[in-house]
Order: sequence, then structure tokens, then C-alpha cells
Amino acid sequence: MILFNKNYYNNLLNNYPENIPSPFESQINLDLGRTYPNDPYFIEKENIKKLKNILIAVSRRETTIGYCQGFNFIVGKILKICGNEVII
Repeated sequence: MILFNKNYYNNLLNNYPENIPSPFESQINLDLGRTYPNDPYFIEKENIKKLKNILIAVSRRETTIGYCQGFNFIVGKILKICGNEVII
């Protein structure tokens, strides 16, 4: 049986130890503007915010990996298909 914490994603974003910024946040911010810059989907600020949230959550969850350039393109494609940053 798999236990699923419905608040896990939100906790990674909002309740990470004392809201400490991800050490990868500056690189993530740089890469947001480079993620499919000609795609109308990624011109919308709401979609960029979703992309940023996912990348930060992953960097906090996967501490041994953190963030690697290129994740933005992988997550961007998936986000564009799913349209929602949290899928339950």
C-alpha cells in the first residue's frame, strides 16, 4: 500500500524549513526565461509560476540532485500537456 500525503507538494513549497530559499533558485530563475521562449504557453506568467514551483519543489525533494539545467525543458513539456502543477 502506498501512502500519499496530499499536502507534500505544498509543504515543499511553503513549509520547507523556515521557508529557506532553494540554493538552486537563482539558476532556476535564469532558466525560466530560456524555457521555450517562443511558445505562447510560456509567455503567460501563471504558467511560468507553475514551472518555477515544480522546479523548486523537485530541487528541495531530490537534495542529492538538486536542479540541473535541462529539467526546465522536461518539466515544461509535461506541464504543457497536463496543464496543472499538482496532479492527484
